[in-house]
Amino acid sequence: MGVTVTVSDGGSSPKQSSVWVVVQVLDENDNKPQFPEKVYQIKLPERDRKKRGEPIYRAFAFDKDEGPNAEISYSIVDGNDDGKFFIDPKTGMVSSRKQFTAGSYDILTIKAVDNGRPQKSSTARLHIEWIKKPAPSPVPLTFDEPFYNFTVMESDKVTEIVGVVSVQPSNIPLWFDIVGGNYDSSFDAEKGVGTIVIAKPLDAEQRSIYNMTVEVTDGTNIATTQVLIKVLDNNDNGPEFSHPTYDVTISEDILPDTEILQIEAIDRDEKHKLSYTIHSSIDTVSMRKFRIDPSTGVLYTAERLDHEAQDKHILNVMVRDQEFPYRKNLARVTINVEDSNDHSPYFTSPLYEASVFESAAVGSAVLQVMALDKDKGENAELIYTIEAGNTGNTFKIEPVLGIITLLKEPDLTTMGQFVLSVKVTDQGSPPLSATAIVRISVTMADNSHPKFTLKEYQAEINENVDIGTSVISLSAISQSTLVYEVKDGNVDGVFTINPYSGVITSQKALDYERASFYQLIVQATNMAGMASNATVNIQIVDENDNPPVFLFSQYSGSISEAAPVNSIVRSVNNSPLVIRATDADSNQNALLVYQIVESTAKKYFTVDSSTGAIRTIANLDHETIAHFHFHVHVRDSGNPQLTAESPVEVTIEVTDVNDNPPAFSQAVFETVLLLPTYVGVEVLKVKATDPDSEIPPELTYSLIEGNMDHFLIDSSTGVLTIKNNSLSKDHYMLIVRVSDGKFYSTAMVTIMVKEAMDSGLHFTQNFYSASISENSTNITKIAVVNAVGNRLNEPLKYSILNPGNKFKIKSTSGVIQTTGIPFDREEQELYELVVEASRELDHLRVARVVVRVYIEDINDNAPVFVGLPYYAAVQVDAEPGTLIYRVTAIDKDKGENGEVSYLLKEDYGHFEIDRGSGSITLKEAFNSDLSNIEYLVVILAKDGGNPSLSASVELPITIVNKAMPVFDKPFYTASVNEDVEMHTPILSINATSPEGQGIIYIIVDGDPYNQFNIDFDTGVLSVISPLDYEINSLFKLMVRASDALTGARAEVTVDLIINDVNDNPPVFDQSAYNATLSEASLIGTPVLQVVAIDADSDNNKIVQYQIVQDTFNSTDYFHIDSTSGLILTARMLDHELIQQCSLKVRATDNGFPPLSSEVLVSISITDMNDNPPVFNQLIYESYVSELAPRGHFVTCVQASDADSSDFDRLEYSILSGNDRTSFIMDSKSGVITLSNHRKQRMEPMYSLNVSVSDGLFTSTAQVHIQILGANLYSPVFSQSVYVAEVRENAAPGTKVIHVKATDGDSGVYGQISYSIINDFAKDRFLIDSNGQILTTERLDRENPLESDIGIFLRALDGGGRTTFCTVRVIVVDENDNAPQFMTVEYRASVKADVGKGYLVTQVQAVDPDDGANSRITYSLYSEASVSVADLLEIDPDNGWMVTKGSFNQLKNTVLSFFVKAVDGGIPVKHSLIPVYIHVLPPETILPSFSQPQYSFTIAEDTLIGSTIDILHVLPNQGALYSTVNGELTENNKDGVFIIEQDTGLIKLDKRLDHETNPAFHFKVAATIQLDKVDIVLTVDVEVKVLDVNDNKPMFETASYDAIIMEGMPIGTKLMQVKAVDADSGANGQVTYTFAVESELEKITEAFTIDSNSGWISTLKDLDHEKDPAFTFAVVASDLGEALSLSSTTLVSVTVTDINDNAPVFEHEVYRGSVKESDPPGEVVAVLSTWDEDTSDVNRQVSYHITGGNPKGKFALGLVQNEWKVYVKRPLDREEQDVYYLNITATDGLFVTQAAVEVTVTDVNDNNPVCEQVAYTALFPEDIPSNKVILKISAKDADIGSNGEIRYSLYGAGNNKFFLDPENGKMTTECF
Repeated sequence: MGVTVTVSDGGSSPKQSSVWVVVQVLDENDNKPQFPEKVYQIKLPERDRKKRGEPIYRAFAFDKDEGPNAEISYSIVDGNDDGKFFIDPKTGMVSSRKQFTAGSYDILTIKAVDNGRPQKSSTARLHIEWIKKPAPSPVPLTFDEPFYNFTVMESDKVTEIVGVVSVQPSNIPLWFDIVGGNYDSSFDAEKGVGTIVIAKPLDAEQRSIYNMTVEVTDGTNIATTQVLIKVLDNNDNGPEFSHPTYDVTISEDILPDTEILQIEAIDRDEKHKLSYTIHSSIDTVSMRKFRIDPSTGVLYTAERLDHEAQDKHILNVMVRDQEFPYRKNLARVTINVEDSNDHSPYFTSPLYEASVFESAAVGSAVLQVMALDKDKGENAELIYTIEAGNTGNTFKIEPVLGIITLLKEPDLTTMGQFVLSVKVTDQGSPPLSATAIVRISVTMADNSHPKFTLKEYQAEINENVDIGTSVISLSAISQSTLVYEVKDGNVDGVFTINPYSGVITSQKALDYERASFYQLIVQATNMAGMASNATVNIQIVDENDNPPVFLFSQYSGSISEAAPVNSIVRSVNNSPLVIRATDADSNQNALLVYQIVESTAKKYFTVDSSTGAIRTIANLDHETIAHFHFHVHVRDSGNPQLTAESPVEVTIEVTDVNDNPPAFSQAVFETVLLLPTYVGVEVLKVKATDPDSEIPPELTYSLIEGNMDHFLIDSSTGVLTIKNNSLSKDHYMLIVRVSDGKFYSTAMVTIMVKEAMDSGLHFTQNFYSASISENSTNITKIAVVNAVGNRLNEPLKYSILNPGNKFKIKSTSGVIQTTGIPFDREEQELYELVVEASRELDHLRVARVVVRVYIEDINDNAPVFVGLPYYAAVQVDAEPGTLIYRVTAIDKDKGENGEVSYLLKEDYGHFEIDRGSGSITLKEAFNSDLSNIEYLVVILAKDGGNPSLSASVELPITIVNKAMPVFDKPFYTASVNEDVEMHTPILSINATSPEGQGIIYIIVDGDPYNQFNIDFDTGVLSVISPLDYEINSLFKLMVRASDALTGARAEVTVDLIINDVNDNPPVFDQSAYNATLSEASLIGTPVLQVVAIDADSDNNKIVQYQIVQDTFNSTDYFHIDSTSGLILTARMLDHELIQQCSLKVRATDNGFPPLSSEVLVSISITDMNDNPPVFNQLIYESYVSELAPRGHFVTCVQASDADSSDFDRLEYSILSGNDRTSFIMDSKSGVITLSNHRKQRMEPMYSLNVSVSDGLFTSTAQVHIQILGANLYSPVFSQSVYVAEVRENAAPGTKVIHVKATDGDSGVYGQISYSIINDFAKDRFLIDSNGQILTTERLDRENPLESDIGIFLRALDGGGRTTFCTVRVIVVDENDNAPQFMTVEYRASVKADVGKGYLVTQVQAVDPDDGANSRITYSLYSEASVSVADLLEIDPDNGWMVTKGSFNQLKNTVLSFFVKAVDGGIPVKHSLIPVYIHVLPPETILPSFSQPQYSFTIAEDTLIGSTIDILHVLPNQGALYSTVNGELTENNKDGVFIIEQDTGLIKLDKRLDHETNPAFHFKVAATIQLDKVDIVLTVDVEVKVLDVNDNKPMFETASYDAIIMEGMPIGTKLMQVKAVDADSGANGQVTYTFAVESELEKITEAFTIDSNSGWISTLKDLDHEKDPAFTFAVVASDLGEALSLSSTTLVSVTVTDINDNAPVFEHEVYRGSVKESDPPGEVVAVLSTWDEDTSDVNRQVSYHITGGNPKGKFALGLVQNEWKVYVKRPLDREEQDVYYLNITATDGLFVTQAAVEVTVTDVNDNNPVCEQVAYTALFPEDIPSNKVILKISAKDADIGSNGEIRYSLYGAGNNKFFLDPENGKMTTECF
């Protein structure tokens, strides 16, 4: 036994020391040997001689003493007189020496004596009965097992049974013997039964395994088996330390839980399991500072050590074994504590302040910081660095001395103060550091110029602000007082500056309309007389302070009702009607909007809200509304909106066109015609009117269907009369048509024919007569008719049925009058009027009478001669009274007026005329010598009227001689066609000579051009030269016939009438016609009249016109009046479709065959402004950086107008979307730029509505301007660490926390994306775009990795700025685990007579949950009949079961029940565990384990199979060991540890891992078999697993992707890399470095890494264009002592692009050519720029044509990712042959320009044009050959070969002339 003796001093904190005293108790021989039985009885088969030496029986004894006192020797003291037996003195085995026969019986006395002093002894008796050898067994003997395994404890007593070997057959006598392997005869086999027992005390240290051969015999046969017995060690040896004292030296900076010493003790027991504890210490403090692993003996630090507090610790360490009885030992440990780098350096001041002049020289010192360190040596060597706040790298620090100097000139205006963070680091390992703040103010020197904070100031002020309003405050920095004054630009002294405060205010009223911008130069002067200037740009902001003003108060216009919808209303001078107003404001405030006030007018007209042009929106109809009168108002677009004082009046006339058919007043006309009737009777008058009132048409009536034989209609009056009065039907239906020349209508006329009924009325006369003179225009009463037979007072109605237009009757009185239209008797002498009298109500009962009206003649016709011409001849010798000739005249008048009387004007004395008959006779004979005399007698004819009328005529009378030839006719007439063939005879003239002589004929007169010839012989007249009716249509030839002999001659007149032949085509009066016509002309507008004249006569000269259909001309558009030649429009014209029409008009005469000629009519269609301008895009997309300066080009819009006249009239303006006037637009070019009003922070998107106007029409487009935000701000989390809770087992998708980073940027740069950096968190959570963190899987708080999770978050904006934060997610427990028992069952043993309050066993359960959910309450739970509660109680809190009373009634049984463990959760969860209590007889000795519990320590890299220790039960008995494992891994669920069943040896069976299971707790059970109930003992075993540096640091993610924007300041934090090392202590401490690699220098120039935190930050400005990305490795190393483990991660740094490079065109000038015939779409040039920026957004370039393209002939397009200049509209080289286009490219911040020179090449698209249509030349017939007679000249607009003209001749007679093909000179060939 051992005791501890402690000695302590009496100090205030007493020191003490302990010593271990071992007391040894020595044995006395106070126990005699004892035999197990007093008498042994045995039956044996008889033996023959051969078997005589064989063993018989072994009788052995045991002695409780030890050593010599227990050494036993045996002897036979009685019954062996004859020496038949002998006994082995050591083993007690009795053997035979002779043979024995059956039936004999022997009794031996055996004595056992110990070796003590004095000796002690005892005896026993052996009875041997010899029996007959049994018959051999028919069945061979076999053991039940081929071999047997038994286990005993070395402490088990002699005679204790080890085991039984059994044999088949078992029902016969058998005898057993141990025949081999029984070392030192330690065991014995009971002879007759095969039970193996212990025969001598065992010692496992000497021999622990016995392999014995056991033999059995039935007397004849033999069988053997192997028996293996394992002797288990018992704790019978004490532990021994390897050294009695230990000495160790350690550094004070080692961390708690660091291993410092291995203390080792050994125990000779086979499975010694030692437990170490710190027993005591000299200083009680030392006990707290250290701990020892009970199982391994490793000594650890438990707290931080401090060399300065205590530099030596002395501990007493106790070791004891774990088996009963416990044995222990003590050793002394001295620990020396060394000094280490455990003092951080510290600055002499936490805050340093200094100032520096902004003019200070680079390199000048600013201040020195100083730090101290209490350590020594390297631990106190200090290095200084500037960590943060060094904006623009302005300062640097000397690393050893801490002196801060200027590296760059500070700029007071940008930074007035620097706050630097300075870090000092010692050179210890690990290094320690401290930081201090250094505030450096930048100040000015006394003698320096004042410094304005800005060089240029921008201000805005509204125009109508009150005087004295402050505009802007200027400030300059100076060491002395400043005085400010405005030096320049203050026009009219509008502004003033406060000389001391620098505030500029207005001192006069501002008017934007007068001045919109002021640029002031302000000077600041200090007391030293030093001055500086700054510019102040003041924009005056327009206020809407001017209402719009109309230019006129009234507008009037007109429009044809036929005008199509969308036509412009025209004013008086045919120009468009445009309402105009002006507004003195600008921009929005002057953007005018016109509106029609009245709703009626709005249905028909609209006013262009921008231009004020009025046009139609509906079809007009003059007949519905002929005049519109309405008002138009105007307002501006300012805020507030202002309107004109009053609206203007607008009057619009709708002009009429013939667009309506005439309409009959009735659809059906009905009348009754009473018989008898007369020709000319008016049946009915139809009436129609035409709605086209302004252009009254002539209406024409006609009958188109019905009885045309009987009826007739007057075409102009519509009166229907009877044509034939023999009417056979009683019913007639006629269809009447009325036409206005363009449209017609029809109506139906129904005529019922009835006999007049007897009416009882009759006229007073049967008929009436009257007369009236012709030619009278007076209205004259000519007769009165009167009918009688009517009742009193019954009115009658008179009417003339056939009044014509010359008569009328008064319907009541019956007075017939003329109408004033004169009569002509010669036309009609008698009118028979039918007068009808009818009653008022009965139109069928009538009376009729005829009134005859005679027309009295008036002498209004002169006599007229007939039968002309007159010609007479009389013989010279004629007798007086001879009838020479008779003339006749007639007179159409009547009576005397028509009686004609004749007289001669001159009778020449020879002639007289009969007054009545007109016969002329010879009054007096001629002298006979007269010959060929002609008298021209004039005859008068007179009528008998008063006054009389007369007429006269000439009669030539020729006196013919007897000798003169006499023609057979007095004169000749003939007709001949003008195209008669030459030499055709026309006429034969015949004269006879009285003398019978031959006659000679000649033409003497009337043939000036010798076109005729008369055969002088025959008198045949023929044509000898062509005739032309058109030159001469009548020939009067005088032909003379002469007597060939006498020469007497006579002459006769021959009248030759030339008949016209159609030999002249019509000839136009012009060789070509030209006309100009507005495209607005309505259909039917006259264009021009072509006139062709045909020289032929009659029908041949009637000309008809037509337009010749021709594929090329625009015949569809025009129509020609075939008779007049007037060309009219047939369709609406459109200048944009067709600008020029060429018509071919053909004039054809009416001859047979007809002749025709053609003429070209060129009609130019002039452009009218009838097309709105059209933007070439409806939506323009553009962008501009918010960093772009004022005036920066944004985009260019372009519109085109189909009206050629409008291309230079277009005006652009911004209508809306430009509320803060951020943009301005050039009204002519359409270029939009940033205005001077632009505010720094712009909206992300602007949608401008822009308009273009040509003065009449407006179009709009949208310009979307995206503001490319600059990334000015980094995202910021509101906290750097967020803490959130989430319930375990929450469904995936549960919201954890909403973290929000804010970013001052807008748009893409303000869009924040969140990402989780560490993989562990990434697997369990996701973060959405809003910063909401959600779980992705269920979390288990009981998983140690998941109970408290750190999520490392990054927020990244759209431009590469980042920020980081950590979200700590605490997983809140849910009761999802039932309590789990530490073993699968509990067994314990109690004696039946146990008293109350005995601790039976402790059940232990754990619940991995937290808090109340893991609070466990124990209770008993049994289903058995025995009430457990009466016998036991269980502590509900700790699980100890305590006896309540005796178990006597349960002796030799196993009490089984359950213990229920319930947790405190809601709902509760529970578990049951079976508990078995073995109730043993009271006399049973309960053994126990050598220790109440066992604790071991084992390194995690211990090899599988290593022995941990041996467990013992004391006193040593043959126990069987087993592990009782639990439900958890730490309860050895997986069998990491196993125990050998027999020996109690605990071994490691599986790999250990400190990181997953730092400790194991399980139970070991020992079972000792008794007859009825086994004894079961359990003991708690704890195994602690010691950490080994077997884990590398593991990065939270395999690779890190960091993003940083180029241009970020130095020191920007990039990314924190984090690695975790699962090991503990120094093995788990991680430091970070850059990995050594080829580009390390480049990396270390750019980046630095904090070795402790892993933060990587920048050391220099990064340039994306130089280095768009970096990739480097970071190494994380642990501080393992034996070896350091490390791992590497890749960090990829992406440097994002900012727009810091301008686009550059590849060429300054691009040249391209295009044919003028190339269709639109032809590419002229492909533009390209390059930009050193790489990101798409920074190198996106938009291209615009900003000049040189006024008519929009070219456009730009993005085709297949290339910007191409292409042809947009057809080109004409003749119009323009070179274009210089200005191209502007912008990336939103930078603008660059290039030019494109486009050459238009010629194609042959122009015909040559002659200068004259017809050339005429005159020349004499004797002209010589080769003489130039004229020069033809033509021009061709094309150039080059396309413009070279060649001339050639065609047509009849071309062989007579030569035309020079080159120069067009025409020369004669020959004549």
